[in-house]
Amino acid sequence: MSDFLSKFNKDKYQDMVNEQEDKQVKDEKIENQENTEPQQKQEEQASAAEEKEAVSKRDTPLKSNPNPVASRSSRRQDAEEEVEIDLDYQKKKRRQMWLIIAGSVLACMLIFLIYHKLVHVKVEDFVDKPVADARAWAKENDVEIELEQEHSMEHDANQIISQSVAAGKKIRKGKTLELVSSLGPDPEEVIPLADFSKMDRVEAEEWIDENKAENLQLVAEYSDDIKDGKFIKFTIKDSGIDESEYQRKDSAAVYYSKGKEVFEKNITIPDFTGTPKEEVEKWAKTNEIKMKYKEKDSDSVEAGHIISQSKKADEMIAKRDKMKVVVSLGEATVVPNFWGLTAEEATSNYPDLDVIVKHVFNADAPYGTLISQSVKADTKLTENDNKSVTVTYSQGRPYLHDFRGQLEGDLPRLFYEEYQSKGANIKYYVKFVDAPEVKGTVVGMSKFNEFVPMTYTVEIRISNNASAPPNPPDFFDDEPGGDGGPVEIEEPEQPIEK
Repeated sequence: MSDFLSKFNKDKYQDMVNEQEDKQVKDEKIENQENTEPQQKQEEQASAAEEKEAVSKRDTPLKSNPNPVASRSSRRQDAEEEVEIDLDYQKKKRRQMWLIIAGSVLACMLIFLIYHKLVHVKVEDFVDKPVADARAWAKENDVEIELEQEHSMEHDANQIISQSVAAGKKIRKGKTLELVSSLGPDPEEVIPLADFSKMDRVEAEEWIDENKAENLQLVAEYSDDIKDGKFIKFTIKDSGIDESEYQRKDSAAVYYSKGKEVFEKNITIPDFTGTPKEEVEKWAKTNEIKMKYKEKDSDSVEAGHIISQSKKADEMIAKRDKMKVVVSLGEATVVPNFWGLTAEEATSNYPDLDVIVKHVFNADAPYGTLISQSVKADTKLTENDNKSVTVTYSQGRPYLHDFRGQLEGDLPRLFYEEYQSKGANIKYYVKFVDAPEVKGTVVGMSKFNEFVPMTYTVEIRISNNASAPPNPPDFFDDEPGGDGGPVEIEEPEQPIEK
């Protein structure tokens, strides 16, 4: 201890104390300049307070102690016991400063990242997606959409083809994202049609998908004649469009067979006997039964009602199956054999029939003989049939009447009614002669009041006396041939047939 004290005098001690105090003052200034955390400041202030208190304690004995040697000895002891110098203090302060700087930089970076994230958004991949999805995303993220449309065979209508900002990249909110969307295939493009008659249904579907012919429909329908899956027909809705001019927008259809339709036998057949035909028709229509109706007379079943049916009652039948029923025509009238009946008997004996009697000339059948009847004997006629029956009787050979005294104008009617309408081909020709009778009066015939063949032509002589008085006397008594015999006259140049 004595060695230690001998090395120090009063001046050296004072210098050491002053140096320590200056060091403390500088440390306090550095602490005040640095923006340290409150806890560090409190610790440094507490340390400074303790050092000041130690100095004040050291200063106090110097002023009051009358023994300077004892005081110096005491101060040296206090300095040795209380003053400690931390050699890592500056390193700690520098480390603390770098930590503060690093924290500030990280905070700034964090703030920048948060700000950047708030004002930017990552763009999704909208290619091949509907435009509605892109619009919904843009509305949610405050991004404008600018849409351009074009026809495309690879993309369906309203699908996005491309985008101005690649998927995964970021776009600032409020900016515009440019999109190109599809209008689908060009509807006005002319499509060369395939030969569908050589394709089955699967091949036709593949052709439609490949050519995007959305208005070309495949229609499957049942067919009793064409096998399943085979081509039936091709139609264009607008009949004015030729197949070589077919455009994608035109409506058309390709028909393929589904084969013969087979239905389950799940329909019970009623007993239609005695049922009105109208009820059977209604049942057949409701159940899509191909009903065939046959008509037949019946003495026991009322007209319009069912007599019998091809399938038994309570039997099961399928939709579109065939069936047949017999419908009553009521009681029938049987046509008799009119042979041996006179014309009067034919009309009076059968009031249910409309008997029409006709007389004709016949060179081979005697007068009154039945020649024919229009409806065969034993034929049954119902209310749906025509009950008129024409019976034809013979008038024998034609008899040429005397037409003298008749007017020329009446001859066509007389020859038709008397002969031609009854099957006799009796004709006449006219010759004009000088006679006292009024002009146009028949004054002679080449033959009259006798039988003639079925085909015969008679000469008719007509007066051409235009100056004769009306109602002349009978001239046949004074003229040759007045007995009705033939009169020699000039032959006409050309016969007139009527």
